[in-house]
Amino acid sequence: MTKIRFICLLVSLLVILFLARQYTQEKKDPSIGKGFRTITDMKGRSFVVADPIQRIALLGGPTGQVAFMLEVQDKLCAVTNTLKMSKLVREMYPKIRLLPGPRTTSGSINIEELIQSNPDIVIAGDPDGRIVLDKTRIPVAFLEDSMGDGIVDMKREIRFYGYVFNTPDRAERYVAFLERIITMVTERTKDIPAAQRKRVFQGYSPSHLVTLGGDTFMQERIELAGCMNTAESVVTIGKRSGLHAGLGEISMEQVLEWNPEILVINNGKPDDLIKHPQWRHVKAVQNNQIYAQPAGVFIFNRPTMESAVIFPLWLASIAYPDRFEDISLPSLVKEFYKQIFGFDLNDQQANDILTGAYEVRMMKGIKNRG
Repeated sequence: MTKIRFICLLVSLLVILFLARQYTQEKKDPSIGKGFRTITDMKGRSFVVADPIQRIALLGGPTGQVAFMLEVQDKLCAVTNTLKMSKLVREMYPKIRLLPGPRTTSGSINIEELIQSNPDIVIAGDPDGRIVLDKTRIPVAFLEDSMGDGIVDMKREIRFYGYVFNTPDRAERYVAFLERIITMVTERTKDIPAAQRKRVFQGYSPSHLVTLGGDTFMQERIELAGCMNTAESVVTIGKRSGLHAGLGEISMEQVLEWNPEILVINNGKPDDLIKHPQWRHVKAVQNNQIYAQPAGVFIFNRPTMESAVIFPLWLASIAYPDRFEDISLPSLVKEFYKQIFGFDLNDQQANDILTGAYEVRMMKGIKNRG
């Protein structure tokens, strides 16, 4: 065998070995092959998923709304039970009734139902994501879900979804709308002296004595509206017996001491407080400044992307109507849901969002379902 032939043979063998190695790596690591990609979630975990993602399971309470924001709702294969019970979603997207709802409350997941829905990916926070990881082989993308999430976190989260679902343009559309509203509200309220800013109390539950403290997202939302959170000194993030993390219970004596000028409730009617022997001494009640908290796809006492846009504007227009008299709140709400969610709301639906009617209907539906 000549030296030249030997060298040619050696080169050929090396090429064959190289190609064989590449093929083996592609078989072992599907992220290298066609139809897969590697993504990194909000916890910094990297893993392989199908590309494109065709079946999505959204298992966080407020997260279901992003499917509509990013126009991937037809890829949903499993959702939370609360999203299925959302009256607004049921009106605008009747197919939601047919989807499995394997996640009821935090940490409560029907794993068999989830597996049967055959998702390409599950998106969830703790502890739901951990349960899925421990009991299945389904890829899980973790969210940084916290009751302390503010506007910056909302932007980061929607951009994360845009990255996962390959819809960055839709994500940026939301960010632009959010920034537009926040800028408008802050520009109109920034010159209000601290001593003249309206004092607001969020009074949840039938007792109206459950609230969101200064360490939650609500602190920022109230401040963006040019108001003051009377419960700023209250620490509520963390586990509370019988309450959702982030909510804390206070005394009637504390409310009387704070004497808020605006009261936001999510249960009952203003007349009930007007007739109450203690609540009737609160300034907000005396001046009939009692308002039901708005609600849309999800309730607004959670850090949702809906509430980040609507709540500060709604509260500011209530607190300082003369500064927003040129703004039609129902028209802006309709614009938001049309442009961001693809929901073409009628006048009644826009009004129901602003008056909290959707929260009442959603919670009634959940109770009736058991």
